[in-house]
Amino acid sequence: MRQPASSAVPPIPPVVLGVDLKIEHQEDLRRSLRSAFGINTRAIRLRIDPSLDLIYLSEIQLPGSLDCLEALTRPEVIAVMLRKASLEWHPEEGHAIGRGTPTLAALETGNCFLTANNHKIHIASFTNHSAHPNHITMELLGRPNLLEYLRTEWFTLEISGTNRRRLVRPLGFSVRLEFDVVAQQALAA
Repeated sequence: MRQPASSAVPPIPPVVLGVDLKIEHQEDLRRSLRSAFGINTRAIRLRIDPSLDLIYLSEIQLPGSLDCLEALTRPEVIAVMLRKASLEWHPEEGHAIGRGTPTLAALETGNCFLTANNHKIHIASFTNHSAHPNHITMELLGRPNLLEYLRTEWFTLEISGTNRRRLVRPLGFSVRLEFDVVAQQALAA
């Protein structure tokens, strides 16, 4: 027997989280040791791996009360799964693409993590094959239920990985995560 249309609960549309991040340019590690400790690097005889200059980390702590996450507070929501993850490049004002201007093509690899309540989950990644100057589409790593991460009071979004080359200027970009929302009524249907 069909239920009347008035009692049917409409499906919950996908939730989109968009966040602006920045990867700061790397200062030479040897130079920073010299300025931090006030001594010559030859005097401390350290051998520092040059590839350390190519590691990046950009993260932001976000409240679970963001307007875009409001649909997740509904009692019938039982699961949230990542549907799509991407990065978009934001060019600096006055710096067009050209020599010395970092774009997303400068990134060799990358990983996207969510952290909440001392639990960290790896949700997406990319390699240099999917890195284009203006856009990166990340590969999803399974379809775990992320509801408990996004419903918390605060959670952390992290993008980290390696660069192809040292950045001479900061690299600004936005992370766009799109989530499917599963409601209890949708499972019964």
